[in-house]
Amino acid sequence: MEKSHIIGIVLVALLFVIGAGFLLQTSSREISPSDFKVQLNSTSKVAIIQDLRTLPPDDTAARLNLQNCAVQLSMVLASTGKNVSNYAFEGSDCYGGASSPPRAVDECLKEVGREQRLLFTLSFNATQNKTRLTTQGAEYFGDAQFLSECSITGLVR
Repeated sequence: MEKSHIIGIVLVALLFVIGAGFLLQTSSREISPSDFKVQLNSTSKVAIIQDLRTLPPDDTAARLNLQNCAVQLSMVLASTGKNVSNYAFEGSDCYGGASSPPRAVDECLKEVGREQRLLFTLSFNATQNKTRLTTQGAEYFGDAQFLSECSITGLVR
Protein backbone atom coordinates (compact mmCIF):
# COMPACT_ATOMS: atom_id res chain seq x y z
CA MET A 1 0.00 0.00 0.00
CA GLU A 2 1.23 3.46 -0.83
CA LYS A 3 2.28 5.82 1.94
CA SER A 4 -0.42 8.36 0.91
CA HIS A 5 -3.13 5.69 1.23
CA ILE A 6 -1.94 4.76 4.71
CA ILE A 7 -1.91 8.42 5.76
CA GLY A 8 -5.42 8.85 4.33
CA ILE A 9 -6.72 5.82 6.23
CA VAL A 10 -5.11 7.05 9.45
CA LEU A 11 -6.65 10.51 8.99
CA VAL A 12 -10.12 9.09 8.33
CA ALA A 13 -9.82 6.85 11.42
CA LEU A 14 -8.66 9.81 13.51
CA LEU A 15 -11.58 11.95 12.32
CA PHE A 16 -13.96 9.11 13.13
CA VAL A 17 -12.59 8.78 16.68
CA ILE A 18 -12.77 12.54 17.24
CA GLY A 19 -16.33 12.66 15.86
CA ALA A 20 -17.45 9.74 18.01
CA GLY A 21 -15.96 11.37 21.10
CA PHE A 22 -17.75 14.62 20.29
CA LEU A 23 -21.07 12.82 19.85
CA LEU A 24 -20.66 10.98 23.14
CA GLN A 25 -19.75 14.19 24.91
CA THR A 26 -22.72 16.14 23.54
CA SER A 27 -25.20 13.29 23.97
CA SER A 28 -25.04 13.61 27.75
CA ARG A 29 -24.17 17.08 28.97
CA GLU A 30 -25.06 18.74 32.26
CA ILE A 31 -28.10 21.01 32.23
CA SER A 32 -29.73 23.43 34.66
CA PRO A 33 -32.56 22.42 37.00
CA SER A 34 -35.02 24.51 34.97
CA ASP A 35 -33.93 22.82 31.70
CA PHE A 36 -34.20 19.45 33.41
CA LYS A 37 -37.72 20.26 34.57
CA VAL A 38 -38.70 21.14 30.97
CA GLN A 39 -37.19 17.85 29.81
CA LEU A 40 -39.01 15.89 32.53
CA ASN A 41 -42.32 17.57 31.74
CA SER A 42 -41.95 16.70 28.06
CA THR A 43 -41.56 12.96 28.60
CA SER A 44 -44.06 10.40 29.79
CA LYS A 45 -41.60 7.53 30.41
CA VAL A 46 -38.87 7.34 33.03
CA ALA A 47 -36.59 4.64 34.40
CA ILE A 48 -35.17 4.45 37.90
CA ILE A 49 -31.98 2.48 38.45
CA GLN A 50 -30.82 1.45 41.89
CA ASP A 51 -27.11 0.83 41.33
CA LEU A 52 -26.48 -1.48 44.27
CA ARG A 53 -23.03 -2.33 42.90
CA THR A 54 -21.70 0.89 44.44
CA LEU A 55 -22.60 -0.03 48.03
CA PRO A 56 -19.94 -1.03 50.55
CA PRO A 57 -20.28 -4.66 51.59
CA ASP A 58 -22.48 -5.14 54.64
CA ASP A 59 -23.60 -1.48 54.82
CA THR A 60 -27.26 -2.26 55.37
CA ALA A 61 -28.14 1.35 56.26
CA ALA A 62 -26.82 2.71 52.97
CA ARG A 63 -28.52 -0.10 51.03
CA LEU A 64 -31.85 0.51 52.73
CA ASN A 65 -31.60 4.28 52.23
CA LEU A 66 -30.78 3.89 48.53
CA GLN A 67 -33.68 1.46 48.01
CA ASN A 68 -36.13 3.59 50.01
CA CYS A 69 -35.17 6.68 48.02
CA ALA A 70 -35.74 4.80 44.76
CA VAL A 71 -39.21 3.73 45.96
CA GLN A 72 -40.05 7.30 47.03
CA LEU A 73 -38.85 8.67 43.69
CA SER A 74 -40.87 6.06 41.82
CA MET A 75 -44.02 6.96 43.75
CA VAL A 76 -43.56 10.71 43.22
CA LEU A 77 -42.95 10.28 39.49
CA ALA A 78 -45.94 7.94 39.13
CA SER A 79 -48.13 10.44 40.98
CA THR A 80 -47.24 13.03 38.34
CA GLY A 81 -48.47 10.70 35.61
CA LYS A 82 -45.15 9.19 34.51
CA ASN A 83 -44.85 5.62 33.28
CA VAL A 84 -42.08 4.37 35.60
CA SER A 85 -39.85 1.33 35.06
CA ASN A 86 -37.70 0.26 38.00
CA TYR A 87 -34.38 -1.55 37.80
CA ALA A 88 -31.78 -2.76 40.28
CA PHE A 89 -28.19 -3.51 39.30
CA GLU A 90 -26.38 -5.94 41.54
CA GLY A 91 -23.11 -7.53 40.47
CA SER A 92 -23.42 -8.21 36.75
CA ASP A 93 -27.18 -8.76 36.99
CA CYS A 94 -30.11 -6.45 36.36
CA TYR A 95 -33.50 -7.01 37.94
CA GLY A 96 -36.76 -5.36 36.93
CA GLY A 97 -37.97 -3.53 33.89
CA ALA A 98 -39.97 -5.44 31.29
CA SER A 99 -38.55 -8.83 32.25
CA SER A 100 -38.68 -10.57 35.60
CA PRO A 101 -35.72 -12.98 35.36
CA PRO A 102 -32.32 -11.42 36.02
CA ARG A 103 -30.36 -10.47 32.93
CA ALA A 104 -27.18 -8.60 32.04
CA VAL A 105 -26.94 -4.91 32.99
CA ASP A 106 -26.28 -4.02 29.34
CA GLU A 107 -29.59 -5.59 28.31
CA CYS A 108 -31.47 -3.36 30.76
CA LEU A 109 -29.64 -0.26 29.56
CA LYS A 110 -30.52 -1.16 25.96
CA GLU A 111 -34.16 -1.62 27.03
CA VAL A 112 -34.20 1.86 28.61
CA GLY A 113 -32.74 3.28 25.39
CA ARG A 114 -35.23 1.47 23.14
CA GLU A 115 -38.11 2.72 25.26
CA GLN A 116 -36.66 6.25 25.23
CA ARG A 117 -36.99 6.64 28.98
CA LEU A 118 -35.51 9.53 30.94
CA LEU A 119 -33.05 7.87 33.30
CA PHE A 120 -32.73 8.40 37.07
CA THR A 121 -29.73 6.60 38.58
CA LEU A 122 -29.29 6.33 42.35
CA SER A 123 -25.98 5.15 43.76
CA PHE A 124 -23.74 5.25 46.81
CA ASN A 125 -20.69 7.52 46.96
CA ALA A 126 -18.81 7.92 50.26
CA THR A 127 -16.94 11.06 49.20
CA GLN A 128 -19.43 13.18 47.28
CA ASN A 129 -23.13 14.03 47.70
CA LYS A 130 -24.58 15.32 44.45
CA THR A 131 -27.52 15.51 42.11
CA ARG A 132 -26.21 15.73 38.54
CA LEU A 133 -28.74 16.68 35.87
CA THR A 134 -27.98 15.82 32.25
CA THR A 135 -29.71 15.60 28.91
CA GLN A 136 -30.01 11.84 29.54
CA GLY A 137 -31.52 12.10 33.03
CA ALA A 138 -30.46 12.55 36.63
CA GLU A 139 -27.76 10.99 38.75
CA TYR A 140 -28.31 11.11 42.51
CA PHE A 141 -25.39 9.83 44.54
CA GLY A 142 -23.99 10.20 48.01
CA ASP A 143 -23.44 8.70 51.42
CA ALA A 144 -26.07 6.94 53.54
CA GLN A 145 -27.28 10.18 55.14
CA PHE A 146 -27.63 11.96 51.77
CA LEU A 147 -29.52 9.00 50.32
CA SER A 148 -31.86 8.98 53.32
CA GLU A 149 -32.74 12.65 52.67
CA CYS A 150 -33.76 11.73 49.10
CA SER A 151 -33.88 15.38 48.07
CA ILE A 152 -34.19 14.38 44.42
CA THR A 153 -37.92 13.84 45.01
CA GLY A 154 -38.31 17.59 45.57
CA LEU A 155 -36.81 18.24 42.16
CA VAL A 156 -39.44 16.21 40.31
CA ARG A 157 -42.58 17.37 42.13
